[in-house]
Amino acid sequence: MLNPDILKSISFFEEFSDEMIKRLAAVSELRAYEAGVFLNKKQRTAEFFYLIVEGEISLQVESLTGKTVRLETIAPGGAIGFSSLIEMAPKAYLSNAKTLTPVKVIRFRADDLMLLCYQDFELGFFLMKKIAFIAKRRLMYRTHPIPRIEG
Repeated sequence: MLNPDILKSISFFEEFSDEMIKRLAAVSELRAYEAGVFLNKKQRTAEFFYLIVEGEISLQVESLTGKTVRLETIAPGGAIGFSSLIEMAPKAYLSNAKTLTPVKVIRFRADDLMLLCYQDFELGFFLMKKIAFIAKRRLMYRTHPIPRIEG
């Protein structure tokens, strides 16, 4: 169990009540990883949702030519592992998440988070609202260069 004050200090949880924070803290853990570690691998079973506390993580995919392409660098306050919370079987990550520096993350087992969402619909709404906001921002960031491509 994580100290609830750590979650309170993260902007991701700004709309969550103290009681919600306590329940989330009970199913979370603080983990540290060295640089060069893959937290997620594309097509690997998606079991965890992460919030970055310290360090940087690169979201990457492999191109059709086999080259690794960095989609985005995720900094403290960012989140990865949304795929673990989407109700589609089988759940698999859509990209690789590789640590660029030593990192500290808050890790949630997706099954525990989903159970909390079903037990408390308001908590679930706030969680999915935050994820939708981040996902929209990432889509905009990734598709912004497309109009500049000349044919």
